[in-house]
Amino acid sequence: MNMTYKEILPGIKLRVIESSRFKTSCISVQFLSNISEENASEMTIVPRVLRRGTTKHPDMEALAAALDDMYGARVEPVSRKYGDIIMSGFICDFVDLDEKLLPGVVNLLGEILFDPKTENASFVESYVDGERSNLIDEIKSEINNKMSYALRRTIENMFENSPYAVNELGTEQTAEKIDARSLFRYYKKMISESPCEVFFSGNYTYEEVEKEILRMFRLCRRERPGKVSPQKAESAVNIRKTERLEVAQANLIISMRTADEDIYKSKLMTAVLGGGTTSKLFANVREKESLCYSTGAMFDSFMKAIYIYSGIDPKNAEVAEKAMLREFEHMIYGNITDEEIDNAKKGMIDDLLTTEDSLYSMEAFWMRAALLGDERPPLEVAAAIKNIDVESVIDAAKGFVPSVTYLLTGMEGANSERKLLPDA
Repeated sequence: MNMTYKEILPGIKLRVIESSRFKTSCISVQFLSNISEENASEMTIVPRVLRRGTTKHPDMEALAAALDDMYGARVEPVSRKYGDIIMSGFICDFVDLDEKLLPGVVNLLGEILFDPKTENASFVESYVDGERSNLIDEIKSEINNKMSYALRRTIENMFENSPYAVNELGTEQTAEKIDARSLFRYYKKMISESPCEVFFSGNYTYEEVEKEILRMFRLCRRERPGKVSPQKAESAVNIRKTERLEVAQANLIISMRTADEDIYKSKLMTAVLGGGTTSKLFANVREKESLCYSTGAMFDSFMKAIYIYSGIDPKNAEVAEKAMLREFEHMIYGNITDEEIDNAKKGMIDDLLTTEDSLYSMEAFWMRAALLGDERPPLEVAAAIKNIDVESVIDAAKGFVPSVTYLLTGMEGANSERKLLPDA
């Protein structure tokens, strides 16, 4: 496997992994922006509207037929948030045959990106109306997944004055303001000024891929491409929040943050604490003490924040919190067995090794790497994790500062806490 990564046009970087391992190739084109309350909904909805139709293929049926002619190639809209950066664009795959499909697939992708179906010098109003309605429904439905909702509320409280607190979908209010003309203006600005990351993996040479990508971007007029990088953000320190819904199961999240720049020490520490069925939280808080239905911990590499979570019976909130913090304190005091750290390393290394088994996993890995500025391939990262010693894990734990402890619980006692829903 041979990888080349370089800037091919101002603000446009191309990463090509030459590999004959798969029978398919993958292309991803992502425009980048620092997220804000004003642009989150727009960045999310733009690729969804673009996927509705082009000048040559004016609706989804015509686009589907064109993709079928390329042996079932797929082009899907995608938007993702990494830290305070939002990516918006497309990811596609197609089969590798003796008949070279790369030029045709890139040509169609260029149509979708740069020659959308329009009316009255704007997006088609019915397309925008439909996708706006879908987005609003998606935003409204977020509350149905209580753990995800609790995590989002934790982040909003933790980074209250930072763009990182902005939901990648935006809000109902920002989504409702979108119309065909305003979205078209934003789209034109995005494709002309936003930095762009292009990823390709497949059985083609770098030169073949670069030629087609350059040809595709000739359809787009680029002006004053800006730069995007993760921003420093202040976070709350040692505050508590309780909110209430009509729920039988409560969700408790304890968030902390570190200034340690070595993210893999912190990731390994997180894995020992709550990375799976062999972790301290699962083995002790869930299995031994039976204080929760589910538990674990996750680490955000961009914000250097840990989120320790559990799904609990509301009446167990206080004792569960103490048990979760006790397990974290065990990390600080070095109460870590060889088996725990070996299992955590194995899980992390296995995840990295299997990254190269999926084109989509590779794309996500290298997109994150581009933003983090870490160009080590998965195997090299895995080797670095293998060499992390227990003292480094302890040091990582000591560097975390408590931020927000958030509890989403039932309506009992709601008079003294914020109620999200009215009394029945």
